[in-house]
Amino acid sequence: MKSGDRDEGWITGRIYFNREDKRLIVKRRNNECSWTVNLGNKWAWALYIIVFMIVVIICIVL
Repeated sequence: MKSGDRDEGWITGRIYFNREDKRLIVKRRNNECSWTVNLGNKWAWALYIIVFMIVVIICIVL
């Protein structure tokens, strides 16, 4: 069993936070076509910051 498939690491069934799991993107446990980001991975926070900065820049330009 992969660490993303277990119940541990899931917060309220929607948020995945597992520092031991090195994957950045994991499949949601209840949906076959849905993915989520592992918030326990340090690169996930970098990804969120980059996306946030892009959105802010686009809002400022428009």
